Amino acid sequence: MSDIQHSILFVEDSTDTRELVEYTLRQEGFQVTTAQTGDDGLKLASANSYALILLDVGLPDKDGLELCREIRKFDLQTPVLLYTAFADLLDSEEAKAAGAQGCLRKPEDTSRLASVIRTFVEQSDEQTSKKLV
Repeated sequence: MSDIQHSILFVEDSTDTRELVEYTLRQEGFQVTTAQTGDDGLKLASANSYALILLDVGLPDKDGLELCREIRKFDLQTPVLLYTAFADLLDSEEAKAAGAQGCLRKPEDTSRLASVIRTFVEQSDEQTSKKLV
């Protein structure tokens, strides 16, 4: 994987969750950039390229669905996963309509979270490779 394929943007307002997920993903070989607010996440997403964007749904300034829609205005390629304690309440069709590829429940077993992220990154890489051929 190239550096961009290792790079994850994680937007999460909870310090404990942000630090735990960041640590786990770094242990799995990913480079992780974090943001605490939707506005900061949007700025990072628009200024950089990531292999995957992981969004908390309950951010203090905007919800993850809104943030996903805003990211999709300029980036249609990068996989986006929503990360929420309320996965049962989140309508999967609404998440897909916002541009997300999936939704993961907090607190997800962090090793499983890393595995799911790796799968999405590898699938995205395969699609990119096919486009280049």
